[in-house]
Formats: sequence, structure tokens, C-alpha cells
Amino acid sequence: MADFTIPSADELLEFDLINAFCWVARTNNISRAAAHLNTSQPVITRKIGKLEKDLGVELFIRSNRGCELTPAGELLVSKVPGILLQIAQLRGEVCASVNAVTGLMVMGITHSAGAVMAPHILPAFAQRWPKLRVSLAEAVSRTLSTRLLNRELSFAVLHDPPAHPDLVTMTLLLEKVYLVGPPALMAIPRLATPSVQDLVDLPLVMPSGQHTLRNLLDDAFAEIDVIVNPVYEATSVSMLRSMAAQGLGYALLTLGSVADDVAAGRLIARPLQDKGMSVALSLVTTQEQSRLRNVQLVSELVASEIRRVARAGLWPGNPTVVGPAPRHTAGT
Repeated sequence: MADFTIPSADELLEFDLINAFCWVARTNNISRAAAHLNTSQPVITRKIGKLEKDLGVELFIRSNRGCELTPAGELLVSKVPGILLQIAQLRGEVCASVNAVTGLMVMGITHSAGAVMAPHILPAFAQRWPKLRVSLAEAVSRTLSTRLLNRELSFAVLHDPPAHPDLVTMTLLLEKVYLVGPPALMAIPRLATPSVQDLVDLPLVMPSGQHTLRNLLDDAFAEIDVIVNPVYEATSVSMLRSMAAQGLGYALLTLGSVADDVAAGRLIARPLQDKGMSVALSLVTTQEQSRLRNVQLVSELVASEIRRVARAGLWPGNPTVVGPAPRHTAGT
């Protein structure tokens, strides 16, 4: 007989109420939440009211701008999406015990990696596991790391994850950092083979905050005793790419981030010559998720596909592949 503790009925929250709460929090609107759940607005209103009564707190402030979360609502929304994901994965894990991979898998991925890999991994998922539902969540690496730790993602493909005891990391690729600018700005002769020293007097547009590339660049400038002062900063790669294309300054990005603009001639990208000017693309999950069979199977396929695409020369910038080469068996 299994021995474990079961909370009493009055300590539990109804799954249906939590699901309704999540959709209202996500859409900031009861009507839109009702539409997503294929029900009526009064039904959602009653469910939110019952949840607030059960908890003894107000979760939303209703106004003409929609439904805004209260501090209690903010706390709840920081916890429950991860719980819902675990419940959805539980179904898949139970089914997997009889060799069927089903359920929901939420995979985080950066924009540049997603642009390259989505055409490869999504058909592979559909062919191998037709009953598996995969949701792709695109964000910058720092956000993906936070969402992993909040249990909102099954696993993620991101750059240079933080050192954390709850994260399990597998390095896949090493991508070079490129100096990026429009043709007119890139015409300076010394920028044919640029180094960090060549960047000192250039107008730079750089990531802000604790972005992976910003940390790498700050360290590189510190090594030559220079404090970098970018002309503009931005939180997203797309904004940096746009600034560079408009001639507002030089950006420092991976080639995958600007591959389409380079191919169209809007930007020119040249790799920095300094050793160590690269970022690691890794597959990351949590200790808890790494023990789930479905997560193991799907993440192994993603890792294998990323390495295969890079070895085939299909990844912009020809990154260095880290990890085992595919095994070939006799007769295959």
C-alpha cells in the first residue's frame, strides 16, 4: 500500500477554477477568457468569484481597462501555470508507461534558434509522436531561464544559462559573435576582420541589463581596460537588429539573429577575431523535469536535431558543435 499524505478537501483548489483564473490573468478580460474556454462570460465570472471566496482574497480589480491582478493575484499567477503544466505532463507520463508519448510539452526557445529549428523539429515531433502536443514559447534567454525555474516550461533552448543547482544544462553549439551594421557603416577597412579593440571608438547599440551578450561584451572590454558606453541600448534582439539596419550604430549579435537581413543585403556581419567571443547554445531543464520520460525523449530529439542541422551546414555562422556525433549502425 502506498504511504503518502493527502490534503483535506477544504485545503484543495478546484482545477476548473484555477484554469479559469489563468485565462483571465492571461487575457486581462473575462469575455476573452470565456471565448478561449468555449463558455459564457457569466460562467467565468462565477468561477472567479468562487475561487476568491475559497481563498478569502480578491484576485482581480475590475475596471474599464479589464481585469488587473491584485498582489494576491500576482502571487497566484506566479505559481499555478507551472502546476497546470505538471498536471498536463502527468497525463503524458502515465500514458508513456505503456509506450505512448502524449500530453503537453512546453518548449522555450530563443528567436534565432527558433527561426532555424522550427521547420525541422515540429515535423519530427508530429511524425514520431502524433499524440504529443508541443507548445513553443519564444523569449530572450534570461526570461526563459526564469520561466524554467518557475516551472512554466518543460525545457528550453537558450544561450549561456545561469549556474543554478536546479538547472540541468547540455551545451549544444558555440556561436561566434558578429559585428553587424549596414553596408555603408561596414565599409571601414579595419572592420574586414574586427577585434574588440576595433570597437572602442565605434557607436555601438547593445543589449541592456543582464543579457548574455552584454555580459560577454562588458567582460571583453574590461580585459582591455575600457568601459563601454553604447549610444543606444535595447532589451530585444529584434530592436538591436532594427537599430543597426537604420544606421544608428553597430550591433554585436550571433549570425542567426540577423541571417535574413544579411541574405537580403540590408546588413553585413563579420565575426570578431578574438578568442572566446562566442556564446553557448544549450538545452536546459530542471532537475525535476529531467526525470520525466517524455521530457527526456523530446529533449534528446531536439538536441540531436540541432546538432544535425549545424553539422549539415544549415545553421548560420557554422557554429562549433559540442557533444557526441550521431551513431551509425551497420546497414543504415
